[in-house]
Amino acid sequence: MSRPTLAHVLGLAAELALAGAIAVLVVVLAWAHNERLDLTPTREHTLSDQARRTARRIDQDVTISVFYNSQEQGRVREMKELLTRLAEQSRHIDFRMYDLDRSPLMANKLGIVNYNSGVLEGYGRRVKVRDLTEPDLTTQLIKLIEGGERLALFTVGHGERDPNSSDPRSGLSQAAKALEAENYRIERAADLRGGIPDEVALLVVASPASDFAPGEIAAVVQYLERGGGAFFLLEAQTPPRVAELLRRFGLEGGNDLIVDERNRLFFADSFAPQVALFNEQILPYTGAPPAVLPLAESIRIVEPADARMQLAPFAFTGSDTWSDTERVSVEGKPPVFRPEVDVRGPIPIAAIARLPDPAEQEHDDGGSADREARDKAAATDADRGSIVAIGDVDFATNLYFGSLGNRDFFLNLAHLAARAEVLIAVRGEGRPGGTFSQIYLTASQARTLFWTGVVALPSAVLLCGIAVGWRRRIRSAA
Repeated sequence: MSRPTLAHVLGLAAELALAGAIAVLVVVLAWAHNERLDLTPTREHTLSDQARRTARRIDQDVTISVFYNSQEQGRVREMKELLTRLAEQSRHIDFRMYDLDRSPLMANKLGIVNYNSGVLEGYGRRVKVRDLTEPDLTTQLIKLIEGGERLALFTVGHGERDPNSSDPRSGLSQAAKALEAENYRIERAADLRGGIPDEVALLVVASPASDFAPGEIAAVVQYLERGGGAFFLLEAQTPPRVAELLRRFGLEGGNDLIVDERNRLFFADSFAPQVALFNEQILPYTGAPPAVLPLAESIRIVEPADARMQLAPFAFTGSDTWSDTERVSVEGKPPVFRPEVDVRGPIPIAAIARLPDPAEQEHDDGGSADREARDKAAATDADRGSIVAIGDVDFATNLYFGSLGNRDFFLNLAHLAARAEVLIAVRGEGRPGGTFSQIYLTASQARTLFWTGVVALPSAVLLCGIAVGWRRRIRSAA
């Protein structure tokens, strides 16, 4: 056996040094670009889009003090992991964890008496978290950042869907609770003739069955001209004065019925189209599951009373859908597209109207200085009234609110109307709601899955078994 030469030793040393350098480089790259792969069904180890966006809004130091029970180590690890992931999103977040039984002085100072609760301190404020879960922590962070609550006023005096009702088909209690979780205070108003207070950030009109009084229409107009935000959830046959109010601002319900034969959900009919397309300049794409809108009508853009209004549809059904303009399908007839009458998709399902800026109205007759001021005022939407109209209300009711992407869609539209675009996001997955599963299939996908998994594969196994048995029988006979 020959002894290794100096060249062999040097070559081996160079190889080991190169391998070590590569290993160090891999570690450095992994440290700089940390990526998690969460394979849990509910993605419980990944922050929701809403939590990440909220954490990144924090621009001042925030301290989170959490009090745990040392006997529940599994829960302690969950809370610490959640806080660590949150702190990774913002350098302004710092958290401290205390054993409640061993830190009575600190707990008494912060007013904590329950396990797994905490206190957020920052922005000159202090808020408590009763249960340290991601949804509750995100809600309290929003309140800490924004300070006061926004006021959402629901009209209820004209047969509208009620935010206090838990009825599955007509109540909006789940939608109201979701708004409360995002720093809104919910109030109801049966009569608007006394005016709408300036503190109202969002006026919600959910499919009135009877018409508004002229004084109520005037109150809504004044509210919008002062810079208010309104969210109209419409159905076919909108009351005349409400329809005229919307036409004044350039919006109109199509009084039609949107049909989606190709992409209808499994075991559902063709009258629950999905929201497939968005104008991302108005409503940014969030990656949420598609919203399903039962018995929806289109929303049209018409000539407004003021030519300075800014109008745009921003949510559409798919190109495979079509609009039954005469609603003949409601009469029990099977949906059949009529080329000379009906309209092919994409169909606009939601639209927004922004009123002229008040500063722009004051400078209509001015010179170049006035034009400069007008351009500057038009650059922001803070003082401009806005209306968001959608051609469906059932998607926001308790029966459908938890289905697919309906919750995110409703909340994002409400934030858009209230000019709170910073809150537009995808929330964490909640419990399944309604009659739809979180795993949704179209009818064609369900048929493909049935024929493949229930018919084709078992038949192939059966045929293989028959072939093997027949071959063995022939061999045994030979």
